[in-house]
Amino acid sequence: MMTLALAVGFAVLGVAGAASAHHNTVTGTVTCKQGGGWTVTWTIANSETISETITQSNRTAVLPVGTVIGGSQTRTVTETVTTKPTSAINLTVQGKWVRDGQNIYSTNGDSVEVGEFSDGCNVTTVTAPSVPVVDDCGPGNARFGTVPSGPWTSTSNADGSLTITADPGYTFPNGQRSVTYPEPTDSNVACPTPPTTNPPVVTPPVTTPPEVLPAQVLVVRAGARRIDKCGRQGDLFKVAKRDGVVYTAKGKALRQGVWLKARTRTVTVRATAADASYRLQGRSVWTLTFTRKACAQAPEVAPHTGA
Repeated sequence: MMTLALAVGFAVLGVAGAASAHHNTVTGTVTCKQGGGWTVTWTIANSETISETITQSNRTAVLPVGTVIGGSQTRTVTETVTTKPTSAINLTVQGKWVRDGQNIYSTNGDSVEVGEFSDGCNVTTVTAPSVPVVDDCGPGNARFGTVPSGPWTSTSNADGSLTITADPGYTFPNGQRSVTYPEPTDSNVACPTPPTTNPPVVTPPVTTPPEVLPAQVLVVRAGARRIDKCGRQGDLFKVAKRDGVVYTAKGKALRQGVWLKARTRTVTVRATAADASYRLQGRSVWTLTFTRKACAQAPEVAPHTGA
């Protein structure tokens, strides 16, 4: 930053000694503006105990001509810069003092160099994320779900609230660096009473004798069934044991006539003829879907108090 003392083109009246004593001290500083950009602050200090009037200004939008600065007073003005300048920003003013009936003029200024406009002041405004709330059945278990990814970090607070803080270079609307979501309100919806668990009824497969065609092609029927218990451990499926049938799931052959554990919520079983001497009749694809119904939890028993 450099201070400019310009007198070219301005009339100065009075003795040289008196004129040199009268002057402004112009100083420019730059800071980051909240929400992005820069704020340039100019201070113009009157060196004399008598007031002065600004008679010339190269930046009248910042410091208008006619501005009066009291004796030994300082005037502060600011301007906002939204795009980083490519050259220095200067403020040069001429002041006039009237002493002993004589007009005394002095011109001074200052510049804010490009290097003083920090790149770190460029801030992007983003919208705070919408965080889902998980509220399972039963009282007192509402909580925040997964926070969406973005230029921010999240902190779970002891009171159940959640604070989202913007990363450096980002801000939320209105210049907020962080927002806090209050603890979610629990719906207190009671869990349904679990039904009495009975063993699944397994219907034995109906054996259909193969049909012999004149060309000695055997017609067979394939079959697949499921058992969908609560939880995931009891999810089972079985394909009927048939000669001449090949069962597959995800391209892998399945054992016939035994219960197999379902590893996914949906199992697609396909049946094909083992060779040209067999022909499938009826259904050949089964989509077996298993629910997520949770198993009933045993009730909590209060500890014996000895009373």
